[in-house]
Amino acid sequence: MHSAQEILAYADRLTTLPDVYLKIRAELDDQNASIPAVSEVIASDPAITASLLKLANSPFYGYARKIESIQRAVTLIGLKHLHELVLAISVNTLFAGIQPRHMDVVHFWRNSVERALLARAVAQQLNGIDPERFFISGLLADSGHLVMCLAVPDLMEEVFETSPQPGENIADVERAIVGCDFAEVGAALTATWRLPLSYGVEIGSQLNPHAAGEHVQPAALLNLVSRVIALQGNESSLAYEYPLHPDSAELAGIDLEAVQAVLKAIQPEFAVTLAAFSQR
Repeated sequence: MHSAQEILAYADRLTTLPDVYLKIRAELDDQNASIPAVSEVIASDPAITASLLKLANSPFYGYARKIESIQRAVTLIGLKHLHELVLAISVNTLFAGIQPRHMDVVHFWRNSVERALLARAVAQQLNGIDPERFFISGLLADSGHLVMCLAVPDLMEEVFETSPQPGENIADVERAIVGCDFAEVGAALTATWRLPLSYGVEIGSQLNPHAAGEHVQPAALLNLVSRVIALQGNESSLAYEYPLHPDSAELAGIDLEAVQAVLKAIQPEFAVTLAAFSQR
């Protein structure tokens, strides 16, 4: 049996974010952060630069003239949105080339980006949840499965071949076979990356929002958002049913049907964002 920390130790290639992300985050965390200073750091990384320029020149922003400088792109995107996009690009870079058994990484990434955008869009309709920060919780909500499939593929094969007993779900099976579940591993990953504690609490409590303490509303919303993404009917990265907590709608302040309605509205932004994250 393995703890979440042991699982991460087996997948050590995922435990460190790129140095350029850490430098950009340090600039953004500075109270005196400026667009020229942040742009200078971003310009040192061709992949992040190319992705942000692609996004800034997309129809989503609707700027009439072509944007060719990263400083202009950062000005258009805004510092408030920049961290979530840089982190997403960095995570995509970190995951690139990984092909664990039992997982379709292309679909995993598509689902992750769509979940992140849906999380942000729904949070914009509610009080008490920071939409930009919640984007990251949505992006990383299922990251534990990627880590587990990479770290303990044989055990995960057993997990996916085992049907949950009545009243149980995929996390119960994971805990019985592996020793921890994907939500625990995802939370541990955010701690390893030294992201704010709230991310780990929300991701780790997504299956049981009552355990999230003061973060109960975003944890419940993450449960709803993840369920909606899982219910789309598209080919999934993993063959399992995401469990919906019976109290999530009440705790989040929005029901499943309302979240599903928002999903339709974000599709144009989803296509643009996914294309911007493509490194080809």
